Amino acid sequence: MKLIIPVFIILLGMLTGAFVCAFFKEKATELKWSLVAGGVGAFAGLLIRDSMDISLGGNLFGALFAAILGALAAALMANLLFGQLNPRR
Repeated sequence: MKLIIPVFIILLGMLTGAFVCAFFKEKATELKWSLVAGGVGAFAGLLIRDSMDISLGGNLFGALFAAILGALAAALMANLLFGQLNPRR
């Protein structure tokens, strides 16, 4: 039971990263980095929420909002970085 929630958070972050990658119309190489950045960003958002003791939205919705916001920020930065480093456009 303790492994279900982290896996759900990782998948939610990866889906958010894939959405950001589709928004930028990136190729498969950037999709992999966006998925990784989304998963890591989701945990980073939760860690920031817990360390700052933010209770906005309650326990469940606050955690989901923090995970999605963290994944969105990390995937956005990854797509902007790898999109500018990639000269194939």
